[in-house]
Amino acid sequence: MSMKKQHRLFLVQTLIAIGIFIIASTVVKNRFNKDPKAQSYLIFDEGVKIMAASTTALVDSLILKNDLTFDPTSGKLLDKVLNNLKYSQKSKFIIVGSSQMIAVQGQGIEGYADIVSRKLNAYVKESYQLYNLSLGGMTTPEKIIMAKKGDEIIKADRILISVTPWDCISDKIRPEVKAVENKKFQAIKESVELEKGVTKTESDEVFPLNVNSKITKSTEGLVKNSIDIYRNRSAIKRWLNNKTVNQPEGINDIVEAEEAFKSNMPDYWQTANQDLDNITAWDLVVAKEGTKSIKITNKNPQNAKWFGDDIILEKPTEMFQFEGWSRSQDASEDTKLYCLDFQVIFVDGTSQWYYKNLIFSKGTHDWEKVKTEVRFDKKVKAIKPHLLFYGGTGTVWFDGINAKPVYNGKVGENILPNSNFEVELKERQNVSYSYTDLEWKRIEKNMLSIVDFLSSQKNKDQNVLLLTPFWHTETKTAYPQKAQYDKLTETIKNYAVNKNVTFVDASHILSKSNFGIYTNGKRKDKIDVLHFNAAAHDKLAKYIIKKLKL
Repeated sequence: MSMKKQHRLFLVQTLIAIGIFIIASTVVKNRFNKDPKAQSYLIFDEGVKIMAASTTALVDSLILKNDLTFDPTSGKLLDKVLNNLKYSQKSKFIIVGSSQMIAVQGQGIEGYADIVSRKLNAYVKESYQLYNLSLGGMTTPEKIIMAKKGDEIIKADRILISVTPWDCISDKIRPEVKAVENKKFQAIKESVELEKGVTKTESDEVFPLNVNSKITKSTEGLVKNSIDIYRNRSAIKRWLNNKTVNQPEGINDIVEAEEAFKSNMPDYWQTANQDLDNITAWDLVVAKEGTKSIKITNKNPQNAKWFGDDIILEKPTEMFQFEGWSRSQDASEDTKLYCLDFQVIFVDGTSQWYYKNLIFSKGTHDWEKVKTEVRFDKKVKAIKPHLLFYGGTGTVWFDGINAKPVYNGKVGENILPNSNFEVELKERQNVSYSYTDLEWKRIEKNMLSIVDFLSSQKNKDQNVLLLTPFWHTETKTAYPQKAQYDKLTETIKNYAVNKNVTFVDASHILSKSNFGIYTNGKRKDKIDVLHFNAAAHDKLAKYIIKKLKL
């Protein structure tokens, strides 16, 4: 009898513990899903990356979560975006600029969480709600139209317009921008926000303390309903952490001058979301093939990766052979994805991510090879390689990465550039922009017109003109006519001061490692001098915070 009582007590305690876990996890999950910022955490998870391949789906998802603050379609759904801008009771801060403000160099739409406005929002979330109304290649008139329209909709407290000579040379207005100029859009009301994403729970859902088939069925249902707290644990962990941390570190430690360039980095490949950068993560000692490899080190779980740009096949094919090597040291068992992952782009424009049979072992191991051959159900026109270490801690190395198209049963040559990471990124002829005296005058006139617009708006002393960063070294620069650029900067700065508009010059805050290389098209092998990586977006966000004393 005594043993039976102990058994019953143990059973009751176990059921109570399970009940507390399920209830707590359900509460956390529901609060996470109701948070408008949840999507910005989920974007890092594997499932959302696939969804983000479609900008339309991304817009719909952000609308559903009341988190639409920018146009990921570059104007294709401009009406829909302006009709569904996020509701917030905070002060409103509008950013308008060209693609530098909405594009993360080397990443597709899945990199939207790293853009400067999202970074700014994370740092000043208690003070402002950021709205990024930038579009790729915006001209001066287009920027003014979008700033006016955004202010009309959300009643902005501050407006920041970014400029660089390249986007102040033309006065053209695209039809999709012209079309919204005279349209009326409605701001989302508070009641709409409260209706979005709310999942009501039944008040009579009480975890039972007796054991029978009905309880088993209920328990299974609750666990199934709550299991995504485990599947999305990295996103929820980041969300919970940000709920308890007031201010990220490093805002007061911004390096305003170009960083010292310690050495070079591997050709073609770039890294993101890890403790190392393109330079320090190029291992010159450890290697499987040759003398070099690339690595990822994470003290805390991050969605770390190395990646290259799209590689277009000379001849499409349905069949591919993928292979590569990796070694690891203390790769944590909770790592989500440690693998080779290829974005496969088909001739019909659709794409998929492929990593089946390309997953490496966790823990600590010497060089391990993965290899697979796959036949897709339609022809492939391009691939984009990714080397992933998602959601884990430790250090992993990669080497000898191959992607070989197969034609009529014959395996072709590896199409990945610098597949064994032996080749150093060389200084190449940069894509530079030089202008005639007449063009410099036009650029100046257009920049002055933006200052005039900002000064005509309410709270003009809160409005900002930002000169965006560009690629530069001591000997080369995106704008080689240094005297003309410096004269332009001084003229615009003085005019802004006289008009009581804040002027921020971020022209030279980035180093050359923040910029990438074109791998296709007429600019192949040339530096992308105006678009920068995720780390640079973060640096720019911190620089703006420092200059504006946010």
